[in-house]
Amino acid sequence: MKVSVIIPACNEEDLLLPVLNEAQKIKPFEIIVVVNGSSDATKAIAEDAGCRVVYYEEALGINIGRAIGAKKAKGDILLFLDGDIAVPHQELIKYTQAIETGHDIALNDLTWIMKRKVRPHPVSVAKYMLNLCLQREGLSVQALTAIPHAIKKTSAAKIGYENLAHPPLAHTIALLKGMSIVAPCSSDVIYTNKIRNTHKTIPTNSPFPISTNYIIGDHIKALAHLIEEKVVRGGLTDGDRNREIVSAYTPNVKRKTGVKYSVVIPVGEEKETISSVIKEVKKAGVEEIIVVANGADEVTVKRAIEAGATVLHYKQRLGHNVPRAIGAMYSSGEVCLFIDGDIVISAENLRPYLEAADQGIDVALNNLECLLDEVHPIHSVSAAKYFLNLVCKRPDLTINTTTAIPHAIKRDVMEKLGYDSLIIPPLFQLKSIMYGFNVQPVHFVDVARTNRIRKEHMKVKGLAASTQRILGDYVEAMAYYISQTSERGEFLPDIRRHDLLFEVLKNE
Repeated sequence: MKVSVIIPACNEEDLLLPVLNEAQKIKPFEIIVVVNGSSDATKAIAEDAGCRVVYYEEALGINIGRAIGAKKAKGDILLFLDGDIAVPHQELIKYTQAIETGHDIALNDLTWIMKRKVRPHPVSVAKYMLNLCLQREGLSVQALTAIPHAIKKTSAAKIGYENLAHPPLAHTIALLKGMSIVAPCSSDVIYTNKIRNTHKTIPTNSPFPISTNYIIGDHIKALAHLIEEKVVRGGLTDGDRNREIVSAYTPNVKRKTGVKYSVVIPVGEEKETISSVIKEVKKAGVEEIIVVANGADEVTVKRAIEAGATVLHYKQRLGHNVPRAIGAMYSSGEVCLFIDGDIVISAENLRPYLEAADQGIDVALNNLECLLDEVHPIHSVSAAKYFLNLVCKRPDLTINTTTAIPHAIKRDVMEKLGYDSLIIPPLFQLKSIMYGFNVQPVHFVDVARTNRIRKEHMKVKGLAASTQRILGDYVEAMAYYISQTSERGEFLPDIRRHDLLFEVLKNE
C-alpha cells in the first residue's frame, strides 16, 4: 500500500528538515507539505527536499492543512505529521503498518499522560469525555487531534475530507460508522511540542488560551453531531427515570411559612443508616426533613417516621434524582439541602452548606477538587464533571457539580430554573451558571470512598450502568447548552475556517 505523508507547515524553517528526514526513511509514495501563511524559507526547504508543496499565502490553520492534504493525496494510507515535531521513523512505520493490517485509523497512544501525578489538561479532559460519550472508554485520550496518526484513504473519504478540519468531529463520525481504531504506538509529542502564541494568549471573553478555546469548541461540535445522530442523550441510558411523575406532581399541602432550612433525602433500602442520617441533619439545625421513599422497605420507612421525618411514600423506584425533584417541590425551606439516605454525614460537615447559602451562595457544592490530586488517571465521572465546567468557562469549579451530595440550593434558584431540572443534576448546574447564579464549592465531604458499592456500579461490558447514566446526564446538559448557543457553544466561532476550507476543497 502506498503511503502519503501530509504535513501542514507555517514558518517551520528551523524544524521542518528533521521532520522530513524521518518521514523519508519510511520510503513513502509522496510527502505533501501544505505551506500556508509562511514568511520564511519553509516552502523552499520542502521543495529542496523533493516534497510535493501545496502553497497558500494566507495562514489556514493546521487542521485545514490536513484536510487539503488528505484530499490531494494519491496514496492508500494517509500519515499525518506536524512541521515542528520530528517523530522517529521506527515509530512512524507502526502507524502505517496498523492500516496495512486492516484498521481504518491508527492513533498516537497518549494514555500515559493521564497517569502522571498531575491534574489533567483541559484538552485531555475534552478528549477523554468524547471517547466516554462514544462508549469507547478504552481509547482514553486517543484522538485525531494529536499527531502522528494514520488513516486509510478510503476511510478518510467516508468520513469526509472537510470533516478532517475538525478532528473530534472526524473521530466521532469514524466511530459512529463502526470504523476500526487502534493506537499502535506511543510517540511523545507533548514535551516536544513548540509553545506558540496561541498556547499562551488568552482572549478577553475566556479563561483559556486561544488554542484551547478552539479545541474545546471542536469537541462541542463533535458532541453536537453525536446528539444529532443519537438524540438528546447520545445513545446513553436514562436509568429508568419516571420523569412524568415530576411534571404531573403537585404537593397536596401548602408550603409552610417561616422555614429556613429543608433537607431532601431519597431512600430505598436504608434501614441501617436512615436514623443516623436524620439525627445528624437535626443537629445541623434543619427544621424540615423530607424523606422520599421509593421502592423502600417497610423498616426504612418506619425508622424515618420515628426519627421525625415527613415521608413521601412511593411503592416503585422513581429513578435516579427524581425523588430530589419531588422532595424539593414538597419542601418549604428558603434553602434546600440534598443528601442521600445511605451515607451518614456529621452535622459539622453539613452546616457549611447551609451557612454558605446564608452568606450569598446560591448553589453550594461539595468541594471534591482534592480528588484531582489523588486519583490518576481521572475517574470517568469526574472527567464528565470537569468537561461541563470547562464548557461553562468555570474551570475554577473543576469536578464540583450538583451530581455529588451534599449540596444546598436556594429556593429562588429552583423556582427560576424549574424543579424538573433537578432530575438531571448537570443540567441544573449548567442552567445555574448560564442564569448567572452564584455557584461555588464550599466544603469537602468524602462521599467517594464512603459510597456503598451497588450492582449498577459494576462493569459488565463496557461502561458500568451508573456511569453510563451519569454520562447521559452530561450529554443531555450539553444538548441544552448547544440548543441555547450554537454547535460550538460560545467557543471561538470558526466561520472563517469553514469559508477557507470549502473554498479550497470545492476547487479540487
